[in-house]
Amino acid sequence: MTGLEQNLVAWALASAWRGMPLYPLHGPVVLTGRTGDGAMAALGDKLMEDARTVTQTVRETLKEWQARPPASNNAAVNELLAYATRDVARR
Repeated sequence: MTGLEQNLVAWALASAWRGMPLYPLHGPVVLTGRTGDGAMAALGDKLMEDARTVTQTVRETLKEWQARPPASNNAAVNELLAYATRDVARR
């Protein structure tokens, strides 16, 4: 984590997929799918669309927060996770 920025997109996406807030993620991430035996595979269409949608939502939310900051860090976490969960559930 030293020197790496928090990756809100990766955090929001992983948390939405898991259905609960996870620990913070920092730096670049690589998303892969996996086969039944655990080998890496390409992401399926739904997961790829989830990643695109949540990325856009996080960008829009961060831009909105410049004009209307969240009341607290906890409020920010809850808001971002709610949006990501909504985006993942739509598909």
